[in-house]
Amino acid sequence: HSKAALDHIDISNIVGAGNDWSEAVDIYINGRNRASKTFQGMARKDWAAAGIQDLSIYEAYAAILSETGSGEPFLDSYNLDTLYRNNTFEGQSEKMCEISIKKNLICTGLQYAQYEGVKAIENNNEKNWDEMFAFWNGVYDQRVDSRTNKGGPGSVQSSRDSDFGTSFKEETVAALLAGQAAFEEHSLGKLSDAELSAELQNQFDRFNRANLATFAQATLKYSLNYAKGGLDSLSRDKNWGEGYTYFRCGAGLMDPAIAAFINSLLDPRDKDVTDVTPKEVHCQIVNKMLEEADIGYGLTLSNLNVEEYLPNIRTDCGIDSNVILVDPNAGGDSGGDSDCDVAGD
Repeated sequence: HSKAALDHIDISNIVGAGNDWSEAVDIYINGRNRASKTFQGMARKDWAAAGIQDLSIYEAYAAILSETGSGEPFLDSYNLDTLYRNNTFEGQSEKMCEISIKKNLICTGLQYAQYEGVKAIENNNEKNWDEMFAFWNGVYDQRVDSRTNKGGPGSVQSSRDSDFGTSFKEETVAALLAGQAAFEEHSLGKLSDAELSAELQNQFDRFNRANLATFAQATLKYSLNYAKGGLDSLSRDKNWGEGYTYFRCGAGLMDPAIAAFINSLLDPRDKDVTDVTPKEVHCQIVNKMLEEADIGYGLTLSNLNVEEYLPNIRTDCGIDSNVILVDPNAGGDSGGDSDCDVAGD
């Protein structure tokens, strides 16, 4: 399952080189490195048809993202629109489409990891828990492929932790390991079935909280960067598409009011360069997060340690000096790999 991330890397290389994208489309639809698990199959996964009882995470994403695209399944429609550069991406630059497909494949991998996590909880199945790790991380064994720890959501967590001085990737790994430890305790008779399920749910919430933090950080980073003065159009499109698509990765984990607000404000597909005012959108997002207080899973702006990467956020956005924007418990990065070159940062 970890080899699915290699398809992401291959697709990213092709579209990034500016070649004929038909090869990328073929990999997306038919797979290359693991044909039995294609990205299109992952993006079209019907959780209900697969027997999942708790559809809350999928439905939270769908409630936000299916309203402003080509419809369900929202991951696949977005991927296809970017690859074919039509429908909701009609008229957008190649750079906008390129960065959007690269990042939405990360969203696709994250949501499939979440699917495996829910399945593990509902069935007390260790195999599904291990597969959650595989789709989040990508290849982790050099004997399988040299492109280890690349192409999955975990690589994004490394980069944002480095930017913001946080350790959310470490938190994700700790949650995954704690789930594995719970299965071991269960096998030894130290946890009942109900206790195992409850502990897995706790660790799954922890996993989602850490990933939400990363993609909220990415939203803040790129919502500022795309509107900087003096950017050429391609640089603007790259940062705009990156920020919006990264937001989509965490949208279903956010407070619904915040997610709906950002989705309407940041989506580039119904806007043009005349809509861009430096810092305006960024500060509206910041202030919405402050207004609602809980971004999701109990996270606040201070938990994201925003002043580490955004030292001018108070003056830029008119934030009072008594508002806490630094997490005193933050420190260090995850020590992992940065985003793969083909996927940007």
